[in-house]
Amino acid sequence: MGMFILRRSGQAVLVVMGATLLVFIATFALGDPFASTGDRQVPPEIAAANRAQFGLDQPLPIQYVTYLGNLFTGDLGVDFDQRRPVIDMLAETVPNTVRLALVAILIDVIIGVVAGIIAAVKRYSFADVLVTVLSTLAIGVPVFVIGIVLVANLSGVGPFPTVPRSFTVEVPWYQEVLLPAFALAIIDAAFIARLMRGSMLEVLRSDYIRTARAKGLSERKVIGKHALRNSLIPVVTYIGVSLGVLLGGAIITETIFQYNGVGFLLFRAISGNNAPVISAVVVFGVLAYVLLSLLVDILYAFLDPRIRLN
Repeated sequence: MGMFILRRSGQAVLVVMGATLLVFIATFALGDPFASTGDRQVPPEIAAANRAQFGLDQPLPIQYVTYLGNLFTGDLGVDFDQRRPVIDMLAETVPNTVRLALVAILIDVIIGVVAGIIAAVKRYSFADVLVTVLSTLAIGVPVFVIGIVLVANLSGVGPFPTVPRSFTVEVPWYQEVLLPAFALAIIDAAFIARLMRGSMLEVLRSDYIRTARAKGLSERKVIGKHALRNSLIPVVTYIGVSLGVLLGGAIITETIFQYNGVGFLLFRAISGNNAPVISAVVVFGVLAYVLLSLLVDILYAFLDPRIRLN
C-alpha cells in the first residue's frame, strides 16, 4: 500500500508541474498580461511592478522558476481592478466554494446512491423504470438551464434567498448555498444513480453473492454487508472527480446565482482580462482536482486491494 501511495503521489506531482507550466505559458509567456488593453488601463507603475514580481524581464526558464517560487510562497500577484493581493481574494472565495461543493456532493450521494440501490434491487419494477427515466432526463439537461429554472421559480421563495440580491443584504451561508447546490446536484445525482444501479446489478450476479444467499443470510445483510462495498467503487471514483471539479469552481452555476465563490471570481477575472487572478484560480483548480484524484485512488485501492498491484 505504501508503494502504491508513493507511486501515485509522484504522478500527481508531475501532473501539477506540467499544469503550472501550461498555465504560465498561456498567461504570461504569450504576450504581456500586464499591458493596457482596450478599456482596461493599467498604471505604468503597477504594470512594471507586476513584470518585476513575475520576472518577465528575465529569460523564459528563469521566469518560470520565479513563477513557481511565487506560487509556493503564496505570492500570486496583485488584482488589476481592486489592487488587492490575489491570495486574499482566494482566501475569501475558496471557503464558499468548498461549502457549495460539499453540500452538492452530499445531496448527490443521498439521492443517487439510494435511488441506484432501489432500482437495482427492484429491477424491472416501477421504481426501476422511474429512476432510469428521471436520471436519463436529468443527464440531458444542461446545468445552466437548471440554474435559470431554479432562479426563475424559487428565488425569494421560502428559505431560498433572492437572486440577485443587494450586497447590503446578509444571508446565512446555509440558505445562500441551497439553490446552487441543488442545481449542481441534479445532474450528478442522476449519473450516480445510473452508476450505482449498473454496478449493483453486476455485483448481485457474482458468485459470492449467491453463496451468501445460499448460507441463509437475509437480503438486507446480503445487500448492506456484501454487495454495497464493491458496488460503491465506481461511485467513489466519480464522486472524487466531481468534487475535484467543483472545488476548482463551478463557474456557470456560481455566475448564474452570483455566488461569491472561485467560479464567480474566475468569471469576473476573464471578463476583465485580469491575468493574475485567472492564473491563480486555474492553478488552484488544478491542485484541487489532482489532490482529490489522488485521494480517490487511495480509497479505491482500499476498497479493492487488487488495484494496488496495478
